[in-house]
Amino acid sequence: MTTPVTAASTVEAAVAELLDRGYDLSVETRIEVHDHKVGAHPITYADQLLVTGPERVPDHLRETIVSDKPLFLAAACILNPPTPWLRGLVACCKTGEKQAGRLITPDVLAANIACFVGLDPVVDAHKIEPVVRAML
Repeated sequence: MTTPVTAASTVEAAVAELLDRGYDLSVETRIEVHDHKVGAHPITYADQLLVTGPERVPDHLRETIVSDKPLFLAAACILNPPTPWLRGLVACCKTGEKQAGRLITPDVLAANIACFVGLDPVVDAHKIEPVVRAML
């Protein structure tokens, strides 16, 4: 019996290949400022996936990245968290340490990352969670 290929397993394999070839994945962020009655509120989002390495990314990996960009952004968020709050959540999830009295589980981390990469944290967190678990 064969195991179905999921987007998460494809991303996991592609990230492993990139890392084996000497590439680094990171996230460039953007800040959107929302005006409220009480003042401006800046919100940081993932904007671009940055892949740096010894040479141009091979075409087959480039195609995989383009087809599943939010999942690659999620993987990069675990490997190199781009913000202090995300760095803290990833660390707590890895160590089991509580943050603000709450345990940060992979599903909680996935919901936070889903929102950060522009997906819905309720509807789309299940797409991100397998990548989060694989990268931890």
